[in-house]
Amino acid sequence: MAKQIGTSLTVFMVSDLAASRRYYKDVLGFDVTDWWAVRDGLNGLALKLHQAPGSSPVNPNSPEPGSDIGIDVYAYVENWTALDELFREFKAKGAIIAREPVVYAEGGPWKEFIVEDPDGYHLAFGGIDGSRAHCSIFPHINSVFLWVRNLERAVDTYAKLMGLEVREQDRYGHLHLFRLDNGSHLMLDSNGMENRPVQENGPVLIKLGTSDIDRAFIEAQELGFKLVYGIDRYPHFSYFNIRDEDGNTLMVCQDHPGDAGK
Repeated sequence: MAKQIGTSLTVFMVSDLAASRRYYKDVLGFDVTDWWAVRDGLNGLALKLHQAPGSSPVNPNSPEPGSDIGIDVYAYVENWTALDELFREFKAKGAIIAREPVVYAEGGPWKEFIVEDPDGYHLAFGGIDGSRAHCSIFPHINSVFLWVRNLERAVDTYAKLMGLEVREQDRYGHLHLFRLDNGSHLMLDSNGMENRPVQENGPVLIKLGTSDIDRAFIEAQELGFKLVYGIDRYPHFSYFNIRDEDGNTLMVCQDHPGDAGK
């Protein structure tokens, strides 16, 4: 069966929604909108902050037997280097530290620290040192750059292609950043591109997913993308390639492993 659940969000009922949003944004570095508060995208640490009605109390989790702190959310960090960097960031910004970093011999060993929010919710951050502890470069792609000549037009086109919100705070002069659901970023950069020729036969730079390959095929062309390669269908997946007006080539792919045996 194909993957059906993409992500989930933990709901916190808070006593002062505006104050909580400020804390998560300014102190904990979350991307806070009217819909969610996320750190490293919807597949990172994702919360919903809801205003508690009237005089209803907020109810953080109670400690489990043998513990002095109840945990409301656990977030898993790549390795201890990343964990220590995160702790230093939170502490420098004035986060409420409920527990300093502690190493537990069991489970890896396991290292964690706990921060507290204004309503007493506790967020634990932890991880094991792992085989990559000697590496300073993380094993995931943080951002992808696409070079474009007309930034305004490219931003509008890619926002419509992927259903993304265009936010003023994500514009940095000649560069626009899109925050994607998996925590990575798409960066559109027009720096020095005014007189650059369009590349006609470049390789695929990005692979995008879809749940409906035929609908995506129509939508991409309606937005002005040039068809490079029509839909090719295989038992486990189908895909097509398109190119934008700046010569950037993209693959759009639908996985359908449930159809493999048909």
